[in-house]
Amino acid sequence: TRLQALWEAFRKPEIWRPCAFIFLLNATPATGATWFYFYTDVLKFSSSFLGTIGVVGACCTLLGVFVFDATLKQAPFRPVFLWSTIVSTALGLSQLLLVFRWNVAMGIPDSLFCLGESAVLSIVGWICTMPVLVLAARLCPEGMEGTMYALIMSINNLGGIVGSQLGAVLTTYLGVTEHDLDNFWLLVLICNLSTVLPLVFIAFVPEVDPGTTKAKEEEACYPSGPV
Repeated sequence: TRLQALWEAFRKPEIWRPCAFIFLLNATPATGATWFYFYTDVLKFSSSFLGTIGVVGACCTLLGVFVFDATLKQAPFRPVFLWSTIVSTALGLSQLLLVFRWNVAMGIPDSLFCLGESAVLSIVGWICTMPVLVLAARLCPEGMEGTMYALIMSINNLGGIVGSQLGAVLTTYLGVTEHDLDNFWLLVLICNLSTVLPLVFIAFVPEVDPGTTKAKEEEACYPSGPV
């Protein structure tokens, strides 16, 4: 049956291992809606300005796609995942400047800092996301491209759901609420640092682009896939 054929294809190491990495990459805890409380209760941002931050972020995601297409689309997957994750984590830690209000001490207004942060993190975020989409497309076996791609994207989305739930559990554990943001800095720190943990499994990502001739030659030499 088609379902059995999908399972037989998915259980190959060259497919399930990258899928596991994609899941783990998205399953790290996220701060979620707690930023809304910080923006409105601490920084006193209006709803219209929050909308402006969202628009800036959305526009910069397109820029992230263009940057990836212009500079990284031919790069091997492992270095792209490695360095984009490290850079994203480092930039994410800059949020602590806002939480501790160090940006004000540096002479950077909250509004300007948040707009710049949204722009930069959106660009880097999509540079991190694009390899996932490209890798998912390259992993699809011939004859079941649509089904396999949908499965891989479902795994990717499941990781995001798990990450959101872990973030909610962590938020509750730290006692962060709308009226108590004392441990918010710790939540931001843990969520950002946790994003590098999946890099322990970076070897799950194929060293060679599955879409290249070299990859196909290796598959011919090792029909069962890399160990």
